[in-house]
Amino acid sequence: MEKSMMNNSKEYYDKTEGSIPHKNIRYFVNKISSKPGNAIELGCGVGIDSIYLIKNDWNVLATDVEDTKERISRKLNKNELKRFRFKKQSFEEIELEKNDLILANNCLSFCDKNKFDELWRKIENSIVTGGYFVGNFFGVNDDFNINRSNITEKMKKRLKGKENMKFFTKEEVERLFEKFKIIEFKEIEKEGTTGMGTVKYWHIFWVIAKKV
Repeated sequence: MEKSMMNNSKEYYDKTEGSIPHKNIRYFVNKISSKPGNAIELGCGVGIDSIYLIKNDWNVLATDVEDTKERISRKLNKNELKRFRFKKQSFEEIELEKNDLILANNCLSFCDKNKFDELWRKIENSIVTGGYFVGNFFGVNDDFNINRSNITEKMKKRLKGKENMKFFTKEEVERLFEKFKIIEFKEIEKEGTTGMGTVKYWHIFWVIAKKV
């Protein structure tokens, strides 16, 4: 990776390290999950959601295209570290083990659209019957897709090399979950801030689903 890209990633991780866990994973743990199990977080970044799961007694394999293992490890105590593993993997080459939960927030659309079907098959096959998917997908109306001229120069640098991002219609997201029972499905379009603190238009589908 180019030095400039590495610097941009570091800045992003620095700014998001103090974030709170996403609402969907907090809802899942408190309202849906009956007991802890084995989870994989895709595109974990600084591991805010992974840390939340671990502190709620889940075993977590966190994956990211960058090596953020140390950032996550220093937020865990000795016993919690026993429930934490990390793998540096890209979506295009990822290998997934069997699990009770796949967590994927703000990341799946960064998979090369020509490789997404293969990635989804891996995700689908890795979740055991009765297991869950918790995550989101960028919609076709998202600024990252249709209005990159509105995005700041810093964000453009972060998106460099991601011209083949995958964006979804509602129907496309629903088709992904033919082997699941959808528990929560929300489509949101609104202006909001990014992890870098800049404003953009978001189009996101939030999904919690159980494999049947």
